[in-house]
Amino acid sequence: MTKFSLELSQNKYLSTSDHHMHAVLTVRAEDLRARPRRPAAEVLVVDCSSSMDWPPTKIANARRAAAAAIDALPDGTWFAVVEGTHKATVRFPDTGTLVQADADTRARAHAVAARLIASGGTAMSTWLANARELLDQHPDTVRHALLLTDGRNESETIAELQRVLDSCAGRFVCDTRGIGDDWEPAELRRIAGALRGTADAVLDDTDLPAEFRRIIESVTEKTVPGLGLRIYTPAFARVEFLRQVAPTEIDLTDRAEGGVLDVATGAWGEEVREYHLCLAIDLHGRPRYEDVQLGRVELVPPDHSVEVPAAPMPIRGHITEDERLSTHIDEMVERYTVQADLGRHLRAGWARFGEDDTAGAAAEWAKAVELARRLGNDEVLRRLGRLVDIDPDTGEVAVKDSIRPRDGFSAVLSFASDMTSNPSVTPAAGPPRKCPNCGKLSPPDAVVCMTCGHRLGEVAP
Repeated sequence: MTKFSLELSQNKYLSTSDHHMHAVLTVRAEDLRARPRRPAAEVLVVDCSSSMDWPPTKIANARRAAAAAIDALPDGTWFAVVEGTHKATVRFPDTGTLVQADADTRARAHAVAARLIASGGTAMSTWLANARELLDQHPDTVRHALLLTDGRNESETIAELQRVLDSCAGRFVCDTRGIGDDWEPAELRRIAGALRGTADAVLDDTDLPAEFRRIIESVTEKTVPGLGLRIYTPAFARVEFLRQVAPTEIDLTDRAEGGVLDVATGAWGEEVREYHLCLAIDLHGRPRYEDVQLGRVELVPPDHSVEVPAAPMPIRGHITEDERLSTHIDEMVERYTVQADLGRHLRAGWARFGEDDTAGAAAEWAKAVELARRLGNDEVLRRLGRLVDIDPDTGEVAVKDSIRPRDGFSAVLSFASDMTSNPSVTPAAGPPRKCPNCGKLSPPDAVVCMTCGHRLGEVAP
């Protein structure tokens, strides 16, 4: 039987003036290798808008990528190929339903993928709605969509896209990839976040087939179609945010109703995922010097073949006047506070670069380099290396003379993609920093308040 476990990392000690409680939830899936592979359902969505026609290698590589994904589908996988323009068109099969992969259907799908042409606009909501309709035909499978685009979602409003995303949430996972230099990272991040997938930039178009093959192989190895994460809070507490922070970062902050937050985490293989939870709390009138339950967390299995902890895990707080206890920052919480700072610096640097503020971009990315080194995140350093030159002796950062937009997109979208489950982080030396805005404490080297986001300024050397 597949087993899931849940661990909680936090510092439960709070001062009377605290308004937030931070915790890291670690969820482990074990004993999945002996579990029979669950049937999968896959929809390949290829952007075929007119912008895919230039340069001609773009649509050609998209065709090859679709073919590679089709090749990677195990026999028995339900699948379809969708052409995305100002509308969604199922190019294979021609029945309006999914078909199971075998030698014959793969060969016919290959022929269709080789004939994809670029024309029309871009309306991603129609693509996702079509994927939902197809995947809903097979609710007992691991359902997944792989979306490739090169453009901006200019044929519809953001509200329309969000409406469809809300209707798709929890029904399938969607990984997104952007090709070329003219797409909008925020759009792919929005889709991937809502549908619990990943978003990234394709740096070299010729790498696209291998990337598609890797994604399909990863999806078809999943054996648990979904796992729920349920958080209960009392009247004096609420969920401020919930983010998956490892192995990739996904914002999971959904609307809580009646003190209960239910979150779909997507399909699982044998893996470990970590989540940063922040509770907003009102301690007025709460008892001091004893444990107070601020909430509880439980895992919700998809069926009886999946074993989860029998009892919810309590999240406790303990009000104290001992500053040595209340100012201690849990190492796991500190790690992901540093990771959040890293993401902010990456995005701020890209924004400064877009405003032609090279000096400002260099300053932001220099801090990102420092934080990535502290976290031991070699993948982020590799991506940053496409944007800046780093002096090996002085550590000074200089923005490169020529930067492709896709290199910036790559850094902004996937700065957390190489985070491992429990790497060690050396806590910064010195006392915690007090925020002048809210009065709360953050790690000694934080430049942004971990409670309210107020900029604390650079740390003195």
